[in-house]
Amino acid sequence: MERKKLFDLLRDQNYWFKEPMPTEYILRENYIKKVNELMDSRAILVMKGPRRAGKTVLLDQIIQQMLKNKTDREQILYVNLEDYRFYKDYSLKLLEDILEVYLENINAGKKVYFIIDEIQNINGFERFLRTKYDHQKNIKFIITGSNAKLLSKELGTLLTGRITTIEILPFSFSEFLLFHKIMLPENRNYFTLESEKTRIKQMFNRYLRFGAIPEFLLEKEPEHRLKEYFENVLFRDVVERFNIRNVKLIKELALYLATNSAKIYSVNQLSKILNASVNTVQSYLSDLSMAYLFFYVDKFSFSLKDQITSQSKVYSLDTGLINAVGFKFSEDKGRLLENLVYLELLREEKEVYYHRDPKMNRECDFIVKEGLKVAKAIQVTSSLDDKKTEEREIEGMIDALKTYNLKEGFILTENEYGTRNYEEFEIKIRPMWFWLLNKEG
Repeated sequence: MERKKLFDLLRDQNYWFKEPMPTEYILRENYIKKVNELMDSRAILVMKGPRRAGKTVLLDQIIQQMLKNKTDREQILYVNLEDYRFYKDYSLKLLEDILEVYLENINAGKKVYFIIDEIQNINGFERFLRTKYDHQKNIKFIITGSNAKLLSKELGTLLTGRITTIEILPFSFSEFLLFHKIMLPENRNYFTLESEKTRIKQMFNRYLRFGAIPEFLLEKEPEHRLKEYFENVLFRDVVERFNIRNVKLIKELALYLATNSAKIYSVNQLSKILNASVNTVQSYLSDLSMAYLFFYVDKFSFSLKDQITSQSKVYSLDTGLINAVGFKFSEDKGRLLENLVYLELLREEKEVYYHRDPKMNRECDFIVKEGLKVAKAIQVTSSLDDKKTEEREIEGMIDALKTYNLKEGFILTENEYGTRNYEEFEIKIRPMWFWLLNKEG
């Protein structure tokens, strides 16, 4: 790209000669706090996550906060590689030219905060980062990408000891309420929220049905756009990026997983259903995970071998996507609720498994491991009104509590609130919407 044209493009993307505009989005304080804690480190800060999860807006909020904290605006170089004007020039030379033009025209000697949005568009970007990191000590790199390949084996090998990572996901329920201007007291318990309960539950139903991808939150009926999003990620971040030839097969697999979110699967089972080889299915499952469309949870076992060879559970990125392309909202709300719990545990960076005793056919949806021991057990169902459902859920929970030597567990439902004691165990029954706002209540 011609130097003057490149400088004009960079000037358009940065605040060197203009004032920041107030952002309409809520401040994602949890992420901003994490970034601030890592800003003084030399490590390359990697902010990865799915498309449209709000990474670009978050970067703008971080830059505006840096300016408020008296960082010179000339020290900040921001580049959004999704800008169509860069498309024809994607190359390592483009990154080199961007840095050179900036240093020649804006910042000749001070520390540089080089912020690169959607860096995965440049093949071999890892080598550029490695070289600059090793030879230019006054550059702090902050990079984002919409593909889990940012933590690929190659990236880890080339940048060992040089990176630290933050994962950006769609809105939590607390963020969803703030986005819709619903302010809640800091000290929340079930009874202090009584006056807001009806409104919170209405918003929770919308959160469950349409999901939490920021771009679609203001749309009344976003199903069509969610379908387009699913197709776009599938083809751009999976088919094109991994050069997949059998497009029909991977789409069938993706639709099957969306329809069966929160269910146990095996690779052998999938290979038979799809009439495909086990190796192909395993490869496609990995590719879909790289694009953040799906996540997989293993059965907990004290034996690593058993853990690796056991069946897994699949969860989707967003309940809105499940409803748009998979099963219908009213058909199995329990699995939608379970998917929400997984996503919340993922936001909290928990190490998660499921529990299953095949001999007694007892299962607990989530086992949370902290350090070397299991710390929590969580069961999810839409309701305990049905006696058989109640017995099944309680038995699965008690089995997990006994297995991992726990004294209490949570059963999350759509509406019920209470506490039950079984033998020496305490089981807290909480509405899902409340648990999302108060994990320990």
